[in-house]
Amino acid sequence: MAETSQKALQQQILIDDSNIPDWLLTEILQRLPVKHIFKFKCVSKRWFILISDPFFARLYSTRINTSLSTSQPWNLLFRYLYEVRIVPSSMIDTRIALKQSQDFSSPGFSLNFLPYSKHDCPIKILASSNGLLLCCETFYWQKNYYICNPLIQQWIALPKPPKAIKSVAVGFICKDGHYEVIRFPTANYGPSNTLRLETFSSETGKWHCSIVNCPVLDYYIKTDSPVVHYNGSLHWLEFRHSKIITYDPHNGTNTGLHLMNLPDDKQSEHLSLLGVSRGRFRYFEVTDTCFGPRDLRVWVLSDYDAQRWCLEYRIKFSGSWIDEVNEFIPKDNFYIFPLALHPHEFDIVYLGYGGCLVSYNLGTRKLDVVHRNFYSHQLLAFVFSPWPTTIPQPFW
Repeated sequence: MAETSQKALQQQILIDDSNIPDWLLTEILQRLPVKHIFKFKCVSKRWFILISDPFFARLYSTRINTSLSTSQPWNLLFRYLYEVRIVPSSMIDTRIALKQSQDFSSPGFSLNFLPYSKHDCPIKILASSNGLLLCCETFYWQKNYYICNPLIQQWIALPKPPKAIKSVAVGFICKDGHYEVIRFPTANYGPSNTLRLETFSSETGKWHCSIVNCPVLDYYIKTDSPVVHYNGSLHWLEFRHSKIITYDPHNGTNTGLHLMNLPDDKQSEHLSLLGVSRGRFRYFEVTDTCFGPRDLRVWVLSDYDAQRWCLEYRIKFSGSWIDEVNEFIPKDNFYIFPLALHPHEFDIVYLGYGGCLVSYNLGTRKLDVVHRNFYSHQLLAFVFSPWPTTIPQPFW
């Protein structure tokens, strides 16, 4: 009888929190992993009200930022832009390259909660913004777009764009509870210097088409380098003229695409990418990818308006590897691919080398293997919001 009463008392203690003041319950809840917080909204009406309060979100974000020394959790995601399977089946669900966050440390993380997630042709990750991902079922002839928060597995499907285009450059901006998707053709061969630009706005729930000016007749967007949102504008690498194409969706007085210069002494046309580290806009390239000397170079944009670049690092690979590298990958005769910049550390970059994904410290010249048997050249540095960004429910 005593044992039965004790079990009943324990059950009552676990269920009844009426004697716990709101401030104490809030202190307890904000110390839980963020992926569990949203599940706990269903525990009771009281928990739902506390967790839904904007004050709780501000407290949670402040605690996270303080504990992480202002560095938000992040990870590297495989983008899977290819239309055919070129990766082993064992990697199809392995979309996480690093284990930087406990919320994404579970094995086999994937986007299988989206309605289209066939194993023979995985969902494509196109862009990220403020903790959300823009995805699509296909790389060519894109029509079914999804916006999702993979941390809380929330998603919505966008209306189909008005026109079928084989290959598009896509940008994604999420800010203040509002998001936009911008797309236009990846190439233009003239004769007109205008092009059709399509914008989806969550405020209207519709695609808006406009004819905008194009700075060159024969541009070609480098689609294997992720679009970068910086200084209010979207930035794509342009291949044919070795420029950056920019677009500011909110500058009504200066509409259209614009060209931005790359560093004058850049060399690589293919193995290069743009990125942002600690709020600084950077350009990263690898030159002479197979035989002969190979250089890794990183520039930072010191003056955005003047388009002034400053070379930060120039490293020759022939003399930079430490001895332990020889134990698992050879130095010579392997392609080297720039894959990503560390979003919080200036000195760390990510490379594809000898069939491995490696991190390389530009300061110490130390190389570490992150992922073996690495077959993708497409990565996206995905920085989580301190408090998960919720997606407004569609009204269309």
